[in-house]
Amino acid sequence: MAYKKSAISGEYMIGVLESGGIEVYRVYDNVKGALREVSEKEGFEINPEWNTRQLGAKLIDFINNK
Repeated sequence: MAYKKSAISGEYMIGVLESGGIEVYRVYDNVKGALREVSEKEGFEINPEWNTRQLGAKLIDFINNK
């Protein structure tokens, strides 16, 4: 997404889109921890041997194929 302007406050990123709409994202310091949080919410079982890239890719596929 292209933003006209944006700002980060703590763990939140707030952006104004070209259309004027507003988006807010939570920014995580620990990506794998964030993926674990989403996995739990989605009911996705994690293999502890997966690295961050594997987990992220498999979680995206799981969510998109629901």
